[in-house]
Amino acid sequence: MNSAEPLAIPSEVHCFHCGEDVPEGADFRIDIAGQPRDMCCPGCRAVASMIAENGLERFYEQRTAFNERPGLDPLSPAPEFVIYDDPALAEQFSRVDASGHIDARLLIGGVSCAACTWLIETTLTRTPGVLRATLNLGQNRLDVSFDPGQLTMSDVFTRIASLGYRVQPWQSNLRQEQAKDEYRTDLRRLAVAGIGMMQVGMFAIALHAGDIQGISADYQQLMRLFSLLVTSFVVAYSARGFFESAWRHLQFGALVMDLPVALAIGLAYCASAFATFSGSGAVYFDSVVMFTFLLLLARFLEKRLRYRDAMDWQDAEQTLPDAVQVWRNNQWTTIPRRSLSEGERVLVRAGDTLPIDGTVERGTGSVREDSFSGEALPRSVTIGDTVYAGTVNLEESLELRATGSYAETRLAALQRSIDQAQKDKPAIARLADRIASRFIAGILLIASLTAFVWWSIDPDKALWIALSVLVISCPCALSLATPASLANATHLLRRRGVIVNGENALESLASLDVALFDKTGTLTSGDFALKTVLPLSEGWDDATIRAIAASMQRHSNHPLASAFAAMDLQGDVGAVSYRPGKGLEGRYGGRQLRLGSLHFCKEIAPELPPEPKEALYWIALCEESQAIAWLGLSDEIHGEALPVLEHVRAKGVATELLTGDASQRATQLGTSLKFERIATGLSPEDKLARLTTLQEAGATVLMVGDGLNDAPVLKRADVSIAVAGATDLARAQADFVIMDGDLRQITQLVNTAQRTRQIIIQNFSWALAYNALGIPLAAMGWVPPWAAAVGMSLSSLLVVGNAARLRRTGPVE
Repeated sequence: MNSAEPLAIPSEVHCFHCGEDVPEGADFRIDIAGQPRDMCCPGCRAVASMIAENGLERFYEQRTAFNERPGLDPLSPAPEFVIYDDPALAEQFSRVDASGHIDARLLIGGVSCAACTWLIETTLTRTPGVLRATLNLGQNRLDVSFDPGQLTMSDVFTRIASLGYRVQPWQSNLRQEQAKDEYRTDLRRLAVAGIGMMQVGMFAIALHAGDIQGISADYQQLMRLFSLLVTSFVVAYSARGFFESAWRHLQFGALVMDLPVALAIGLAYCASAFATFSGSGAVYFDSVVMFTFLLLLARFLEKRLRYRDAMDWQDAEQTLPDAVQVWRNNQWTTIPRRSLSEGERVLVRAGDTLPIDGTVERGTGSVREDSFSGEALPRSVTIGDTVYAGTVNLEESLELRATGSYAETRLAALQRSIDQAQKDKPAIARLADRIASRFIAGILLIASLTAFVWWSIDPDKALWIALSVLVISCPCALSLATPASLANATHLLRRRGVIVNGENALESLASLDVALFDKTGTLTSGDFALKTVLPLSEGWDDATIRAIAASMQRHSNHPLASAFAAMDLQGDVGAVSYRPGKGLEGRYGGRQLRLGSLHFCKEIAPELPPEPKEALYWIALCEESQAIAWLGLSDEIHGEALPVLEHVRAKGVATELLTGDASQRATQLGTSLKFERIATGLSPEDKLARLTTLQEAGATVLMVGDGLNDAPVLKRADVSIAVAGATDLARAQADFVIMDGDLRQITQLVNTAQRTRQIIIQNFSWALAYNALGIPLAAMGWVPPWAAAVGMSLSSLLVVGNAARLRRTGPVE
C-alpha cells in the first residue's frame, strides 16, 4: 500500500445486510420496507436489492445473525462453480429423474436460523427453472430440483452464494465432520464447566468452613480471587451460548429460556466479582459454575437423545456397497449399485450388506436386522422371503430379485421420514413454546418484584433471593417435556418398522373418535386367487374368459390384478383404461368390454344377473348389452384383524368399513369383524365425502388404507395409516406407514400415542408443580442459589429420563 494514501477510517455506521462498518464516504444506501438502509459495498447492495425486489423483506425481521458479505453477481455464474457443470462431477451429488429434471443435494454454510432457511428456499423457488428447494436446518442440507434447460448447476451455486452463504456439494463425510465438531464443542464446554465446578466447589467448602471456624482475611481473599479466575473462564467459554442466544432473540422481542439463564449467571457473577474486589458481602461463584454445568449437562443429554436416532439413519445410503453383482448376459457382472433396476437378480455373499430391497430367489440363511427392529437375533430367510437394504447377510450367499431402486427401499423411506419429522413441529410443541415464552415474562416480573420487596426488607439479600427465583424457575423442563417425549416415541416406532412422516399425527392418534378402514389389501391379505369362472353367455368358453380378464388386469395396479399375474394367457384386448373404484374398460373384436363391479358393468349390460351366493369376491365381465361371466376370487381376512379392531373399539373409538367392493363378500366381512357401520361400493370420492362429513361434525378421524386408491383420503384424514407392501407405501400420502403389513402395529401405534400423551402430561405436570412449589420458596429466601441450580437441573433430567421410558421395546401387542 502507498504510505501516502490515506487509510479509510471506519465509521460508526454498520451495513444493514452484513453488519460490517460502512467505509467513510461510501454511498450504497437503498430503501427496504420504506426505510433507507446503509450498505457497505456493491455486493451487499445487490443482494439486499434482490431480496427487497422479490418481496422478501421479512427475512431481515426474522434473522438472528448478520449475513456474510457476498462477492458474487447472482445473474452471472461464478468461475469457481462452473466445474460443477461437468456431468461426471455433478453425478456424485445429483441425479436426473424420469422427467429429465436434476435433483441436487448441497451443503450450505453460514445458515444460522429459520429466517435463513426461509430466505434460501423462497429465493430459489422464485427463480425461473427451479421446481422446488428444501433446506434441512438441522443438517444444513439443501435439496433442490431444477430444469437443466433453464439453469445450469453453476447458476444454482451462484444464486445461493450471492445471498452470502457458502455452498458446496453434499458429502456425508463433511456433514459428519460438522456433527462431530458440534459434539466435541458441546463436550468441551461441559468438561470445562465440570472441572470448574469441582475447583470452585473445593474453594467454596474451604470458605464456608472458614466462616464457621475462622479464616484470615488474606486467605479468604486469595480463595475468592482463584474462584473468580476459574468462574470467569467458565462463564466466558461454557456459558457463552446462553448469552448469545438470549441477546439474539431479545433483539427481535422474543423471550426464550436462555434469557433468565443469562440474567442469573450474569448477575450472580457480577455481584460476586464486586464482592470480591470490594471485600464485602458473600460470593456465589460455586452456584454460578454449578448452575452452568448442570444446565449444560441436561441439554447435552437431551440433544444426544433427540438426534441419536437421526444420526443412526443419516446418510444411510453411504453404508451400502458401491458395487453389486447382477446376472446379465448369462453371467454375474459387477455394476455400480445405482445402476440397479427393478427385477434384476442380485448376488449377496455371506457377510455383505444388502444393497437393495428384494425377494429371495435362491438360498437360505439369516439376516441381521437390528437397525430396523432392534432385535439382536437374526431373522431366518428362505426362498420367497422379503429382505431389506441395509441389513447384513450372515450365512450363505443369497440371490435376490430387486423390487425397486434405492429410493423405493424401506431404508430410504425411513430416512425421508426422519428428514420430514425434523422440519415439522407438532402443535403441542408449539403450544409448549408459547407457554414457555409467557412463563418467562412472568418469571422476570416475579423476580423483579421479589428483588424490590427484599430490597425494602434486607438489601443484602435482595439480589441473591431474586437470583434464586430466576434459577429455580428456568423453564428448561417445560420446554423439554414435549420434544423429548415425541423423539423417543418416534424412535420406538421406527425400530418397529413404522415410518413416521412427522410427529403431528401422534397427537391426533391419542384422541381418536372414529377409525375408517379400507378392506382389500388392508383387512384382507390382498393376495387374490381365481377360484371359479361362471359363464353367462354361449360362445364364451372358460379359457377365453380367463385370457381376456388376464389381459385387462395387466393394465391395473389394483390388488385384484394379483389373481391374474401368474397366468400366461394373452387376450386380444386393446385401449384398456382403469376406472378407480369401478373396474376396467377396453375393446375386444370391435366391441366394448368391462370388467369390474356389478354397478359398473350394468351400465352397459343391464341384464347382468346378481352376484352368486357363494362367499367369494365376484367381478363381472360383460360387453355391450350382454353379460359374459362372473369370476370368483378368494381373499383371506388377516388373522389379526378382529383383535386389532376390538382393541381400537375398547379405546372408545367407533369403527367403520369403507370399501369399493360392492359384493356380498364385503358385507359379510364387515359383519364378521363387527363394524358399527359398513359402506360398500364406494369410489375414492365417496370415501372422501364420508371423511369430510365426520370431520365437519367435529370428529378426529383415522383412515387405514392400502395406499393404492386411498391416497386422497389418507392425505385428508386427521391421522392416516398405510398398510401394504413397502414399495407402494413409500409413495402413499400417510402419516404412518406399516412396512411389513402387520395389522398388530396399529395396536402398537395407538398404545404408543396414548402413552406418549401420558408422558407429556406427566412431564408438564411435574414441571409446573416444581415451579409452583419452588418459586414461592425461593421468593421467601428459603432456597439459596446453589440449591436452586441443583433443583432446576434435576427437574430437567427427570423430564428427559421420564421421556426415555418410551424407548423401551417389547412384543407387538
